[in-house]
Amino acid sequence: MRVNTKYLGVRVMGTVMLLSLLVIGVVLMSGSAQESEEKSPTEATAATTTVKTELTAREAFRIAQEAVKDWASDAVLVNLTNFRGTSLSDGRSVRWKFEFNSISMKKELEVHISRGKILQTMEEKYKKRDAITGEWIDTPKAMAIALKYFHDKPIKNYWFGIGYNEGTIVWYVKCDYDEGIPTWVNIDALTGEFIKTREGY
Repeated sequence: MRVNTKYLGVRVMGTVMLLSLLVIGVVLMSGSAQESEEKSPTEATAATTTVKTELTAREAFRIAQEAVKDWASDAVLVNLTNFRGTSLSDGRSVRWKFEFNSISMKKELEVHISRGKILQTMEEKYKKRDAITGEWIDTPKAMAIALKYFHDKPIKNYWFGIGYNEGTIVWYVKCDYDEGIPTWVNIDALTGEFIKTREGY
């Protein structure tokens, strides 16, 4: 029986081409899966390193401390406040300002934290002030205490400040109403004990 070698050759070539395409397809799929696996950790890392924009005073303070490490070894916190119009009712704020004193350098350093990052630092004239030390309560807790003493009126924003008053480290929490005189609530910053309220600017 005569075999049509031409026809047989075409069939063999067709089979080889089909096998080649299958191999290429498997390789491409494997590469795609590997690329997907390689991207996953990167995407996970990016998700965990997202910068928080609204911080508590303590969260912002930890960032500010990094800025003073190389400025002065004896730097101490003497004041902290948030910026008007940047706060939330849960004690967080978009922007904070910290002031540190160095007795050895006779200088003061302002550290501004905005949207979870150091915005700027500025050296200022030294002013002798008591250091704010101890485990002062964070602003969410201070806010929770202060909210009990604010009137039920539309509130524009909250302001936080901390400092010494007659030997006590005090949180000053102020609310600005849309209309009316602002209310202040003073809280012992170390114990969380309510001290007093007052009205005025």
